[in-house]
Amino acid sequence: MKRIKFLLAMTGLTTPLISGADTTIFGTLNANYGLLKDNGKSVDKVRMTGSRLGVKGFTPLSAGIEGTYILEAGVKLDDADKVKTDTRQAWVGLRGQLGEIRLGRQFGATKVSSAPVDLFSDQFADYNAILKSEFTYNQSFAYINKFGSLGFALELTKDKKFSPSDRQITATDAVVNYSQDGIYAAFATMQGKDSLKMSRLTGAYTFFEGHKIGATFEQARPEIGGGHDAFVVSGGVQAGDSFFKAQYGENKSKNGGQKETLSAVGVDYHLAKKTVLSFEYSINKNREHLVGDKVKTTAVGLSYGF
Repeated sequence: MKRIKFLLAMTGLTTPLISGADTTIFGTLNANYGLLKDNGKSVDKVRMTGSRLGVKGFTPLSAGIEGTYILEAGVKLDDADKVKTDTRQAWVGLRGQLGEIRLGRQFGATKVSSAPVDLFSDQFADYNAILKSEFTYNQSFAYINKFGSLGFALELTKDKKFSPSDRQITATDAVVNYSQDGIYAAFATMQGKDSLKMSRLTGAYTFFEGHKIGATFEQARPEIGGGHDAFVVSGGVQAGDSFFKAQYGENKSKNGGQKETLSAVGVDYHLAKKTVLSFEYSINKNREHLVGDKVKTTAVGLSYGF
């Protein structure tokens, strides 16, 4: 009920902006079909993570000040193969010479800081199996600014999952990044008030021809002890309309158990400017740090963006 009230409030805030704004409708249709060999048992599975539809825009409010907004819904299949919808983002903001402020449901700064490394985003080999600090905050305030090639963002959130007893700021999330001439570097850190501290360090390089290499390192340290150290490295080669890619990651738990690994190879083929046909083969070993647990996946996917 609180989520519904919050979304209704955000819709009310964005309505006057949309009516006079430079508005863009956007979305992605994404589906992957995989043949899995899960601990020796052959199964097939459809993955729809990443499909979404939204509107975004801006409108001049006064000299040098613009109102900004985004409303975005996501669609996916859950573990029971049932279609599930959710709100990916819903925020309003103000943008000017001093940067931009945003209020609403937003992605965490740590989550987006390593995006250039995830070459299998929304596929079976998505690096989220290895990296865990993928937070979206229901109620958050963000300040974003950029000075030449250097940018930064700071988020303050009020979310009970980070402190059920506190009604004030329950988590902070921040990132500093550098991006110029194909070079990308970022450091991000998230601190939950009564839960955990997570950080990511990312570096990536995109060559002139479209080839890419990158790596991200993650550390998690919950207050109750334990946590993990993890990394993902990736690279790809552009050849005409095809992009050949590979990715490898490890997650080592501080609570013991076997080291989890994820390795994948694949190719993305551009059927059209916004339509991509993808193939992938991945092996995920020791999921959730269970010794001997292994799944091999051979999959084909189709993605269309607009």
